[in-house]
Amino acid sequence: MKPKLESAYICVEELDRATRFYEWFLKREGTKKGESLYLFDVDGFRLFLFDHNHENESVRYGDNCLLSFKVEDAETLKKDLIERGHKIVFPMKKILNNLVFEFEDTEGNHIEVYSEIK
Repeated sequence: MKPKLESAYICVEELDRATRFYEWFLKREGTKKGESLYLFDVDGFRLFLFDHNHENESVRYGDNCLLSFKVEDAETLKKDLIERGHKIVFPMKKILNNLVFEFEDTEGNHIEVYSEIK
């Protein structure tokens, strides 16, 4: 069997704060799966928020793993993120037939967003 990517974990410092942000960003609710895990089903892909402090694990935040989300309108989302106080860490840029940018989530992780240019 070939490897199949089905899930990812985002380490968080404050699970409640991160959960509220990702519920807003992903436009869906998740499910708590224990004291240190919160799960989002993103169209069949499992995205976990992981409270590493609860498990006494140390992590380094930033850009060591970059999640990339396709959205309907990157420009509108960028404005919404800036209004909510999120830092843009890679300015919007045209790459092939996409508008792409990166922002910092509530926990300091970098997230990429793109939308197709129509």
